[in-house]
Amino acid sequence: MSFGLQTFIKGTSFDVLASMSFNFVVDITTISGAGSKTYLYPNFVISAALMNTFSAVGTDARSYNVSVSGQTVSWNVANACKIMVTATPAPGSDSSKYFGFTLYDNSTNPRTLKLAPDFTPYNLVQVIDLTPAYNQVLQTSIPASVPMIAFHRATNNSYDHVWWNEINQNGYWALQFRGNTGLFPMQPCRIYLFAKMLVNIPNWGFFLYNGGADKMVWHSNCLPLRMSILNGGTITSSVPLASTNGVTSCLFQPSDPSFPSVGTQWFECASGGMNSAGNYAATANDRYQQTTYNGTSRPPTWVAGTIGYTECNYYDAYYRQALGV
Repeated sequence: MSFGLQTFIKGTSFDVLASMSFNFVVDITTISGAGSKTYLYPNFVISAALMNTFSAVGTDARSYNVSVSGQTVSWNVANACKIMVTATPAPGSDSSKYFGFTLYDNSTNPRTLKLAPDFTPYNLVQVIDLTPAYNQVLQTSIPASVPMIAFHRATNNSYDHVWWNEINQNGYWALQFRGNTGLFPMQPCRIYLFAKMLVNIPNWGFFLYNGGADKMVWHSNCLPLRMSILNGGTITSSVPLASTNGVTSCLFQPSDPSFPSVGTQWFECASGGMNSAGNYAATANDRYQQTTYNGTSRPPTWVAGTIGYTECNYYDAYYRQALGV
């Protein structure tokens, strides 16, 4: 291994520091219009990507721009969407400003900061298995004041056809399921919840603090979020994949060119599960609902943009030990 410390998820032989990648997700938030945000993470390279964008509404082309200058992320987007910001240790970075323990990757020359107490990244905090019912509200264990993101995938040989609204219930994040109950009913699924908080702090192990003993930012049972962006379409993998939530497209198909306002309106959503070839997959194009439309004008049509997805094999294998459930 390239560094000298090992720290294991309690009760396992899984070395989380050696096995997990470290492009830490430090922010996922909803943005709109033009704006910027500056982060204060010295020795880390800041990157940003957009999710839940739409390439068109009807015939109106949409424009989305995001850029990073140093520690400042700027954007100009056509409509409300989400932005993901990651912080990756900079090659050759040091952390001489810290007092105490710092972990380095010595496979680089010069050595590179591997882990230091800058911030609490998004970590796995809850895993839920269920078959959702339409309009069901599922309260999570995450306070509504804490930033969070959720992923979902089918647990049978299909896609799960699941999407939800995120609401505040009793001061906690809750998922209000909005899936179709007809043509493509919701399927059994597993939901992975990540947030900028620490859970199941062990009695012994490896701990990192920032600014004093009351500001723990990392411990041995943390399973950090490893997240990628899918720009529409489908990606397959040898390991289970889960996707972020949302309706991603609305497509209107006329029944007869002579009557352009009469036809079928299809909705598609992000989904994770198994595709028709039996491969693990995450897709932005899981068709989940259709409605017959007969009106005086053509319904709005918008096309899938981007979603987030994550590989689930580590989480599936170790979430019980990491979360203490």
